[in-house]
Amino acid sequence: MYNYKDFPEAGEYVIVTISNINPNSAFARLDEYKNKSGMIHISEVASTWIKDIRKYLSVGNKKVAKVISVDRSKGYINLSLKRVKPTTEREKKTEWKNEKKADNLFSMVAKEMGLSVSDAYEKTGFELQEKYGVMYAMFEVAASEGASALVKDGVSEEWAKKIEDVARKNIKPKEVTIKGVLEVKCYKPNGIEIIKKGFAQIDNDKVEVAYINAPKYSFKVTSGDYRECEKILKDNSDKVIDNITKNGGEAVLHRQK
Repeated sequence: MYNYKDFPEAGEYVIVTISNINPNSAFARLDEYKNKSGMIHISEVASTWIKDIRKYLSVGNKKVAKVISVDRSKGYINLSLKRVKPTTEREKKTEWKNEKKADNLFSMVAKEMGLSVSDAYEKTGFELQEKYGVMYAMFEVAASEGASALVKDGVSEEWAKKIEDVARKNIKPKEVTIKGVLEVKCYKPNGIEIIKKGFAQIDNDKVEVAYINAPKYSFKVTSGDYRECEKILKDNSDKVIDNITKNGGEAVLHRQK
């Protein structure tokens, strides 16, 4: 993987591969930083006392480590495994997988631009890494919001269009679901018909309505964009409420978190 930074920062979480094990320490390659390795002292492997480090680590193990300290002048990087919480480990592993995908996607963009991968990173890739923090986030933005969103962030139109093309071919936008409960009451003799006509006002197939129990109905909207979900829910629930109210009934929507 390519990285715009030469060294990690103290406190950063990194993906490492164990490369060498000694009685009191282990050395690990930092997978996100080319030609960089760090040391894990035996006291930083686990929270419990360790008699044999090899019972905890093997060469080739891939781990999430926390950077304790960095000495750039000497090239020393001290790492810890015991200071990584399980939730942080899961999040970092997910980020790592996504960044490997982003690396492949950017290789496709480089090809579309007629550049080698290294030249593409030098030309704009490292700048994009610094701007977005993680490259996969940029591709998600491109897939869901298009090239115009990248241009607003300062990406050139030529690069933004190529990134959008690659992103939309290879990334399925995350779906967002929002929910509400619609309480409906109508005491007129033809109340059931009034309620049915009210729900008939829904004109978007992204809206799902289901009966819960009298007088409650669930409202659910699923879309690739949160703002679109909100608009669809409001527009369609308003139509239902207005129609039922106009015909002598009562209706109110309660949003669910």
